[in-house]
Amino acid sequence: MSETRIKAHWKNSLTIKLLVRFWLSLLLVSLIMGEIQYQALNSFLIKGETQDLQAQIGSFDVNELKLWLGHEQQFPKTWQSLSAGVVVAFFSPDKELEGILSRQEVNTKNPYALEKSFFQKQITKDKLRANAILTSPKGTRYMVISEPIYLNQETAASITGQMSKLTSNNTLIGYATLSAPLTKINNILYHQLQVFLISTLFILVFGGLLTLYILKKPLLPLSRMSEISGKIAAGNYALRIPEEPAASEIAHLRAVLNQMLDTLSQSLATETEAKDQMARFIGDASHELRTPLTSIRGFLEILLRDPETDSETLASAHKSMLVETERLIHLTEDLLTLNRLTKQIEPDPLVKPETIVQDVLPEVLPLLNSLLGYRTLDIQGDEISLPVEPGELKQILYNLIHNAIQHTPANGKITIKTETTDKARYLYVSDNGEGIAPQDLPYIFERFYRGSRSRERKAGIGAGLGLAIVYEFINLRGGKIDVKSKQGKGTTFIIHFPKES
Repeated sequence: MSETRIKAHWKNSLTIKLLVRFWLSLLLVSLIMGEIQYQALNSFLIKGETQDLQAQIGSFDVNELKLWLGHEQQFPKTWQSLSAGVVVAFFSPDKELEGILSRQEVNTKNPYALEKSFFQKQITKDKLRANAILTSPKGTRYMVISEPIYLNQETAASITGQMSKLTSNNTLIGYATLSAPLTKINNILYHQLQVFLISTLFILVFGGLLTLYILKKPLLPLSRMSEISGKIAAGNYALRIPEEPAASEIAHLRAVLNQMLDTLSQSLATETEAKDQMARFIGDASHELRTPLTSIRGFLEILLRDPETDSETLASAHKSMLVETERLIHLTEDLLTLNRLTKQIEPDPLVKPETIVQDVLPEVLPLLNSLLGYRTLDIQGDEISLPVEPGELKQILYNLIHNAIQHTPANGKITIKTETTDKARYLYVSDNGEGIAPQDLPYIFERFYRGSRSRERKAGIGAGLGLAIVYEFINLRGGKIDVKSKQGKGTTFIIHFPKES
């Protein structure tokens, strides 16, 4: 197998497709869970930072604040607890900015050097009471909160951990805005993202390998089915997919495929048998047609060579040609009858013909009297009717009796018997003639079959279509015909139709 075909095989492999879908599903679930975890962690950290800044605002000393605003104190001592990087802005009660300072600027000469212009633009009047996260021109994120400052305010921790203000004097002296860099939070989130990516990659690789191993066994029956199907496609139609433990869907597929293979095998056997029968039919039909045509042609050539043939020879030739012509006509009529029966659709169930056997016999016997010779014809049984048309019953009786006459010697006996039981109606046609060889019994209802094909056809023996026509008539009307025979003892044909319930 070429490299290109191997790649295409793996690309279209069911295992690979299931594995890719597993990876995509796992990746999607991981991304959703990661996003939820990231947002939850970010919310938790932001909430903690907000509480910390609120606590720092609550720790301001108003007197020191006044000294700082009056430039009498460079950095309030109580502000030493401010976190590193925190920027403090103070607004008057009418929300005018009065000063901005960072803890890192205590020892600098310019207390407004650190991004003063940025906070002056961003911390506007309408954002004094709102918490916000801003990003500086340097790309640093800041948490900004604003809280009012009252005279003599004190702070205490509530049960929930929130900082609450207890004021003895409600005099508002201004607003304090704190801006703290979120560097630690960003580092924690970045570290969490790294851990998430590494763990997700590990889960995808390890989970993929484990899934590939787990999928191998359940899909093994499919691989065997594919292998056996390839052998069947190569012509080994006797193979079947073996039973083995598998998922219900695969087991159902196996059962359906085996059933399909059985049907296919039966169809192939039927087709082969039909081809053999057709080939045999064509050969036999050609032989049956060629014999009388050859005979007629020979007589015509004789008559043409000697125009002055005497009247006795001429009459003999005409008689022989007439016999052969009648034989051709009879053969053609039998073939047309068989063709019509083969193509005839199922009879209408609402139309149920009934014909009494004893009413038809008087019309059939005169046609056979000249052939009976010294043979005896015995009719037994009570009057019964069969579910066939009168014309069909006439041809059935004629063909069976004629067949018995041909295989029964002079002074032999032919019996027609009728019988009725609780379940069926029977018609027997028996003789005490030569019987049928056991090897010929399975084929006697085939077209042109006369038994012992190697033997020359006896004079007066038909083309082998009579029993085939009888079989088709009876089968069309829902009946069955069986035969019992013993060589040297005779043959009995048994026709039976089920009784109407």
